[in-house]
Amino acid sequence: MKRRQFLGHANCAALGSLTTVNTLLNLRLLNNAIAATPNPNDYRALVVVILEGGNDSYNMLVPTESSEYANYAAVRSNLALPAPDPSNNDALLPLAVQNTPGRTFGLHSAMPNLRDRFNEGNAAFLANVGTLVEPATIAEFRSGNIRRPRALFSHSDQTEIWATSSPLDASGTGWAGRLADNVMSVNPSNTVSMNISTDGNNFTLVGDSAFSYALNNSGAPALRDNGATLPSRVRVSTTRSLAELQQRELLHRAFNNENRRAFETSNLFNNATAGVNLGVNFGNSDLSQRLRNVARTIAARSALGHNRQIFAVPTGGFDSHPELLNSHRGLLRDVDNSLNSFWQALGNLGRRDDVTVITVSEFGRTLRSNGQGTDHAWGGHSFMLGGAVNGGRIYGNYPDESELSLGNGIDIGNGNGRLLPSTSVDQYYAEAALWMGLPPGDLDNVLPNLNRFYSYSPSTAPLGYLL
Repeated sequence: MKRRQFLGHANCAALGSLTTVNTLLNLRLLNNAIAATPNPNDYRALVVVILEGGNDSYNMLVPTESSEYANYAAVRSNLALPAPDPSNNDALLPLAVQNTPGRTFGLHSAMPNLRDRFNEGNAAFLANVGTLVEPATIAEFRSGNIRRPRALFSHSDQTEIWATSSPLDASGTGWAGRLADNVMSVNPSNTVSMNISTDGNNFTLVGDSAFSYALNNSGAPALRDNGATLPSRVRVSTTRSLAELQQRELLHRAFNNENRRAFETSNLFNNATAGVNLGVNFGNSDLSQRLRNVARTIAARSALGHNRQIFAVPTGGFDSHPELLNSHRGLLRDVDNSLNSFWQALGNLGRRDDVTVITVSEFGRTLRSNGQGTDHAWGGHSFMLGGAVNGGRIYGNYPDESELSLGNGIDIGNGNGRLLPSTSVDQYYAEAALWMGLPPGDLDNVLPNLNRFYSYSPSTAPLGYLL
């Protein structure tokens, strides 16, 4: 068929939008299954929850010691949240922080489950993390003596840097994809990729060998001939035929490289997860359903032949320019409830110690209100959840009241409260990569910018939240 005919019959654009990346273009069938049985005691999974749009994390984790809270309230003005108060349902929730003597912190009122996980030692925070090229003081930044990541404050560029850990130059692979390249050999089978996206293709998961396996909320999409109409049969038969061809044209070659077994892989995945009963009622939000799919995939790890799995789970809406307080409360409540259901499911599966959740967002928000919302900034806070997390702690450096300032402290300029990060995403990812079993000698392959911030030592962890 000519290309135009194929586009008409097979509707490639629609195929891509239906997340058939796993059965057609973006699933890389890496190896034939190895005749071995997964060791159930050698399993680890990393779940990367992506808060798309730039989470206003300075209203998620807030200093509550009297003078620090007063400074916070003055800086945030009409966006400041009420201080902890048992009689106020909107007040900050006190955290029992173990490693900040003399300082106290509260969590947004929409996140009581995360508060509980933190206080019981299964969750932690990483303060003021962001994209960095090299360590920098505010004086060095203002003098122009340090290199800065490309296109600061740009959604697309900063999202790409968080995905690739490549702050200066564009990269063809994501950091978790490179991690998978280096640890996938522990899987008895890689017929289904160990890197699994819950919402289409995700660049974070793309490696040289490892590609993301894309799910929708129903599981693994597949091309099906339901026999209802002639066009339906034409689309399926045409696409199947195209998968047999060995053509030089890129689309044809991609189909062939992914192998005819791609059509079988969705059945393999769906059959492996079909009988899973998590014993938990997940909510109806996209995030909740995506985490339900993650839990089902974890439950099916042995059938899939996976000792290691990495998941990318995006959830959007955090670009809070026009309004912050109400929208942010709803978003954080969804994150909290969805992760709580996931946590309960992990408990039922007996896998809490083997699964770590880390959260990322492309940047923090300005401290200064723009009226009802906030604008793009730089450093922000992330949180981690899991039985292996050294919880009840805030890692990194939460700015004190001399630093949390408009126009002074570590504000990089213009008086909007765009704060210079004190911890690099490279350090954040390095800890997760080592926990996943990455040999220390391969750290530079996965995180080429890491050596500016950390040199491996068995006695010194990059941050300490897992190791």
